Amino acid sequence: MLGLIASRGLVAAAGLASNVLWARTFDADTFGRYQLIVAATAIVANFCLLGLNDATLISAARGHDGNLGPILRLRTVAATAGAVVVAGWGLIRYGGADPTMTATCLVAALLFVPLQLQPIWLAFVNGKRAFGMLTWGQIAFALANLIGVGSCAAAGLTDGALLPWVMAANHGLMALVVLMQLPRLRRLVATTSTDPSIIRYGHHVTTAMLLAWVFTSDRIIVGEVLSAADVAVLAVALVLPNQVKVFFNAFEQVYLPAVAAAGSVAEAWAIMKPRFARLWAVYTAIGLLGFVLLPVVVPLLFSDTYVTAAPYARWLWLSLCVSSPFTFLATILNSQRDRTFLYLKNLGNSAVTLTLFLTFIPLWGLAGAVGARVTSHLLLTAWHIGYFSRAVRADRCASTLEAPP
Repeated sequence: MLGLIASRGLVAAAGLASNVLWARTFDADTFGRYQLIVAATAIVANFCLLGLNDATLISAARGHDGNLGPILRLRTVAATAGAVVVAGWGLIRYGGADPTMTATCLVAALLFVPLQLQPIWLAFVNGKRAFGMLTWGQIAFALANLIGVGSCAAAGLTDGALLPWVMAANHGLMALVVLMQLPRLRRLVATTSTDPSIIRYGHHVTTAMLLAWVFTSDRIIVGEVLSAADVAVLAVALVLPNQVKVFFNAFEQVYLPAVAAAGSVAEAWAIMKPRFARLWAVYTAIGLLGFVLLPVVVPLLFSDTYVTAAPYARWLWLSLCVSSPFTFLATILNSQRDRTFLYLKNLGNSAVTLTLFLTFIPLWGLAGAVGARVTSHLLLTAWHIGYFSRAVRADRCASTLEAPP
């Protein structure tokens, strides 16, 4: 556990350093334009059979290693189609009017496929509980991102017109790491057993997550309603709060294989319950501490150019710290293949968040984007608690009825 937390700390530090380099060595407009392309590729990635990540983890945890081959082939085909969409979006949206953005989109499209295979690698290694391999793989991927940006900054390639070359260095190194990692999966494959029902469940997850792109759409909306520089401010406001998720993932990765292998929601909750209250108390304390410190930390890290991002960052930090532990309740339900929860949570939450973005951002600009995210965090937490409590009660009632007299 401590090793994974330390590794997540290194990953977080590398990601933070990368964003600091962007903010301090590139102008706000260039950083914002880069963020627009990252958001666009993330939206396309959400249509590349995202549910196969869950199917991979469940397959690995339950010993159905034979599912890996079909999953990799399905993801590769979907990602290839996604790469065409990214290229097409760049040509249609920017065309001859903005050759720099067009070229950057084409570079992102060329590197799109290997980057979409990285979550499959993560899920399989995590499901096999190969935490050493998982740790070093995540560190290598994060360092590739940092080295790519750092090399361009050190070479003075910070002019906005050179953005395609920065994208090539940054995403190219990350893609290279993925291509080096994938062959190592063979040593973890222990069986040829398959379970097509797990892959079918992955397709249900994909369908339920078709609106997951909503959570990166605020950058696109801000870019259209406001400016690329405002997108950069929003991106900076999100950098430190997003590290909350990074550290929570360390906790999740340790217990996720056991939860995925549990026979019921109640059994999975029995594994987590003794630890949950302490986890939430620690995260809440961290949230309050960050709320006080971030107005000082944000301009210190990212320069006074982004001082306006500090108030947004502190509210995002607090809301994510308070709500993040409750996302593990969703992880338990997903690992037990609760399709009702899967569809209601993903489609409902995405629809609500998109409505909030479309309503709040035109009215209140960046404050609206942040307010929409905070409101979404609170609503989703309430939903997780309510649904999970009902599922545990139903499980216990079923166990009582099935028990012999």
